[in-house]
Amino acid sequence: MRLWTLLTLAAALALPLASPARAGEKPLTRDGLLAVLKSDQVWCSGWRDNDQSCEDIAFSELQGDKVRQISRYRMSAEPNLEMVVRETVNVEGNALCSTFRFNDLDILVLVDDQPAPVEQAAPILAILAQSMAHLEGKKSCEAYRRDDATGELKASVTLDGEAAPEFDSTYRLLKPDTRILLRPIFEDEEEPTAV
Repeated sequence: MRLWTLLTLAAALALPLASPARAGEKPLTRDGLLAVLKSDQVWCSGWRDNDQSCEDIAFSELQGDKVRQISRYRMSAEPNLEMVVRETVNVEGNALCSTFRFNDLDILVLVDDQPAPVEQAAPILAILAQSMAHLEGKKSCEAYRRDDATGELKASVTLDGEAAPEFDSTYRLLKPDTRILLRPIFEDEEEPTAV
């Protein structure tokens, strides 16, 4: 989910690599993926047990062979800076795929849960666009394995058909009415905020 924003954020943060497939993990088939997308669950990346928080969250809506995704990231606590990213990706076989075009992303910058003024949002968007420029026109696909023990989905990413394990991630699927805490991405010790 949220392929392109996650690719950039993961690279910036040097997130740990996802582990290779283990016993008890099964590849998610196309039907399995469609079932997950129809289930209205919240996709939580970077789940942390001690405070039940996520690094980011995403919601998805299946529209035929396309998926409309809305992702939310908390960039910092002071100020309380968040990004909401809307994008559309395609279901291709048993994977979610898209070709990156920065202008196709609908990005909203929030400060204290309110849309940031243009003069505050513009530099943030310019930095994000610049950091992602090397991805322009590249095709990313994310295929999934389900961990039978935890129910989590482990994503394997390819860029233009080549494995890109540095961008792999793990998602915990949560019920929509779950109280979710979002951790700031760039500040490890800050308190999470409820979403």
